[in-house]
Amino acid sequence: MLNKLFGFIFCFSLSLSLFGQKDGDLNMEIIAHVPGLGSGIWHFVDKNGIEYACIGLQSALVIYSLEDPAKPIERKRIPGVNTIWRECFSYKDFIYAVTDQVSDGLIIVDMTKAPNDIQFKFWRADIPYNNEMKTLNTCHTNFVDENGILTLNGCNPWQGVLFFDLKPDPNNPKYLGAELKRYCHDMYMRGDTLYTADIYEGLTTIYDVKDKKNPIELTNFKTPFAFTHNVWISDDAKYIFTTDEREEAYVASYDISDYSKIKLLDRYKPLDTDGLGVIPHNVRYLDGYIITSYYTDGIKICDVHRPDNIVEVGSIDTYSGPDGGFHGCWGVSPFLPSKTIIASDIEGGLFVIRPTYIRACYLEGLVLDSITRDPIAGATVIIQGTRKNKEVSDGLGVFKTGCATAGTYKAIFTHPDYVSKEIEVTMENGIVTAVEALLNSKSSIVTTLVVKDSKTNDIIPGAKVLYANSSRNIELVTNTSGVATVKLPAAEGNFRIYAGKWGYKEGSDTFDVNLPVSQKVIYLDKSYHDDFIIDQGWTVYGDATTGGWVRAEPVGTRNQGQQCQPEFDLDTDLGNTCYVTGNGSTEASVDDVDGGNTILVSPMMDLSSYGEPVFHFSRWFCNTGGNGTPNDKLYVRLNGAGGSIVLDSVLSSDRSWNLREIKLSPTFDKTQACWITVETGDTPEGHIVEAAFDGFSVTDARPVASNDPKTEILGFEVNPVVFETETTVRIHSASGMDQQLIISDMQGKMVQSLELHRSASVQNIKIGSGLKTGMYILSLKAQDGQLFSQKVIKQ
Repeated sequence: MLNKLFGFIFCFSLSLSLFGQKDGDLNMEIIAHVPGLGSGIWHFVDKNGIEYACIGLQSALVIYSLEDPAKPIERKRIPGVNTIWRECFSYKDFIYAVTDQVSDGLIIVDMTKAPNDIQFKFWRADIPYNNEMKTLNTCHTNFVDENGILTLNGCNPWQGVLFFDLKPDPNNPKYLGAELKRYCHDMYMRGDTLYTADIYEGLTTIYDVKDKKNPIELTNFKTPFAFTHNVWISDDAKYIFTTDEREEAYVASYDISDYSKIKLLDRYKPLDTDGLGVIPHNVRYLDGYIITSYYTDGIKICDVHRPDNIVEVGSIDTYSGPDGGFHGCWGVSPFLPSKTIIASDIEGGLFVIRPTYIRACYLEGLVLDSITRDPIAGATVIIQGTRKNKEVSDGLGVFKTGCATAGTYKAIFTHPDYVSKEIEVTMENGIVTAVEALLNSKSSIVTTLVVKDSKTNDIIPGAKVLYANSSRNIELVTNTSGVATVKLPAAEGNFRIYAGKWGYKEGSDTFDVNLPVSQKVIYLDKSYHDDFIIDQGWTVYGDATTGGWVRAEPVGTRNQGQQCQPEFDLDTDLGNTCYVTGNGSTEASVDDVDGGNTILVSPMMDLSSYGEPVFHFSRWFCNTGGNGTPNDKLYVRLNGAGGSIVLDSVLSSDRSWNLREIKLSPTFDKTQACWITVETGDTPEGHIVEAAFDGFSVTDARPVASNDPKTEILGFEVNPVVFETETTVRIHSASGMDQQLIISDMQGKMVQSLELHRSASVQNIKIGSGLKTGMYILSLKAQDGQLFSQKVIKQ
C-alpha cells in the first residue's frame, strides 16, 4: 500500500498557546501529531532499530514508523470492529491487540519483515470456562511479560486473567491457565508475580503465579479512590504505583517490599487542574520516573526516586477542550530506546513527544509549635514562585514536597491555629533541602458544650457536635459526661454549633468569639430526626460501580440544560448537606449511579411506643438519557425482621425537592426493630440516575401515654461488628425471662431466629458461621417489649 507521510509538527510555544495550560508545558515538547480517534497505544522496535508507534483507533489498529519522530509514516492499517476500546502490546517480533465492547478476538501482528511487509491475523481460540469450551471474545487489556507470557484481561466471559505462552509459537499462543477470582481491568506481571487492578473492588491484588493453573493470592489492598484502573511496579519490585479512574483521584505509591505490611507512601494529583474533575488513566514506570496519562490534562512526568515524595517534573497537554470527563489523553508509552514518548488521545489520535527528564528539587522537614515543639498536623506548605504546589504536614508534623526548577524560593507555612511563617530556601535538582518550621500559636478560646435531654435534663454521651464557620468545620463527640471541649481561634469569626444523636432532633446555637463564654448547653428533644448536618450513623451498601450515596453539600449536575442532581439541599432544614448519589462531578454522566444499586440504610428505630407513626422526608430523583426509555426507580422502604413495606416509590423523573408525609400501614408490626432504606440503581440499559434524600423525621399522629421504664435488658453488645467467620453477642439481663434473637438481611427477611430460655443474667452467644457475606441486622426482643438492634457485616 502507499505509505502516507504526516508532518504535523508543533513547537513548544505553539503547543502552549494552542492548549492554554495554566502553568504552561514543562520539560516536554510535542514534535508530531497524527489526527484520529485514539485509545490504547504501545511501542515496538524492529531488528534494524527502527522505532514504531502502534495505536488503537476506533475502527483499526494502525502502526507508524518513527525513523524521523517528527514525521510518522503509516506502515500498516488493520481494519476491525468499531469500538472505543482497542489495546495493544508487543513481544519480540510481534504485536498483540484486543478489543472490548465488540470482539476482534486476539489480533496477532507479525513484524518480522517490518516496515515494508507486515502480516496479521485474527486469532479466536477455544478456551476452557466452567467445564466447557468458549471461543475467545472481547478483552479489555493485554500484557506480555519478560518470559513471553501473554495475559488477556477482563475477557468475556472469564473476567479475570488468562495466561498464554508465546515462546513455542508466537503466532499461536498456548493456553496455560487462568486467575478468575475477580474482574481484572488491567495488570502487571514480572517473574512469577502478578499484580492486578481489580477496578470494581477497588483493589490491587498480588498473586504467586508460578503455577498458571493454580494462582495463589498473596495479599490485596484498597487504592485511595477504590476504583483501581491500572498498576505498574518499580524495577526492583519494591514499589508499586496505582491509578483510580475517578475525578480528582490520585496516582499513589506503595512500599510492597513486605506483603504483610504494605504501606501507602504518597499520593499525587496535578494541582494545576485541581477541582476541575480531571481523571488519571494509565501510569508507567521508567528509570525512577512515572509517566501518567490523564483525561483532559495530557501527560505528567513525576520523579519517584524518592517514592514517598512524588514531585511533578514534566507536563504537556494533548487536549484543547474543557477539563473533566472522559476526553483527551488515553494512554502513553515512554519505553522507546530514544526516550521519545508516544501518546494516544481519544479525540486527537497520535502524539509524538520529546521529553527532558530532570531530577526534582526536594523540600522536606518538620512543622512544630515554637513553644512546646509539639508536631503540628495539617499545616500547609507552599513553595512560592514555582508551579502550583501544596503539601500538608502529617500527624507527626512531617512534610515532603518539591519542585522541578532549582533556585531560591520562599517556603510559606500556614495553619488555622498558628501565625503564618516564611522561610527562604535554596533548592537543587536531586538534593533534599531540610527545614524545621517553628510556628507561633494564635490566641484561642477554650470552651465546652454540654448536650442534654430537654425533658429529663440527663446528659447525652456520644452526641455528635459540629462547630462550623466559613473557614472550617470542627467535629467532636461528647464524652461520658455529655461534654465536648473545643479550642476556637479568636480571630476567625463566629461559629454555628450543631449537636445531635440518633433518637433525638438536632439542636443548634451560635458562638460569638467577641462575647465568649466558657460553656454552652444544647438541649435535644427525643425524636427520630435527621437533617444530615452531622453524621448520625446512616450506612451505604450495594453493587453500584459509581454514584453511591454520600452525605455532602450537593454540587449539582445538568444534562442537556436540565437539572439532574440538586445544587442545594433542602432549604428548610439545618445546614447545607444531604444524601446524594455520587457528587464527584457537575457532569451528569460521570458520577451518577452505574452498574448496579446503591442503598442508604438508617440506624435502628424502636417505634413500639408510637400510636400512629408518620414518616416525613424530602426526595429528589432524575432518570434520563441513555439508550431507550429510562426505566430506573427510587424506593423508600421501612424494614423489620418480619419483612419490609414500600413507603414511597418514584417511577419517573421528579427533579425537585418533593416533601412526603406517609402514615405507617397498620399491617406493619411496629413492635419490631425497624430501619429505613432508600434504594436506587441503574438497569443494564444504562441511563443517567441521580437521587437525593433530606429532612428525615418520624412523628406520632396519635401519641400514647408512656409506660413505666423498661428494665428487662440491661445491655446488648456485639463484638466485632465486622467479622469474617463469627462474632459474639453479649446479653446482660435483669432476670431470666425469655428473649428472642433475630438475624435479618437488609431487605428485612429473617435469616435465623434463636429462642433464648435462660437463667443466667449474662450470656455470650456465637453467631455468623452459617451466614453468607453481607450486611445483617441483629434484633433482640424481650418479653416486656424492649428492642435492641445492631448492624453487622460478614466479610
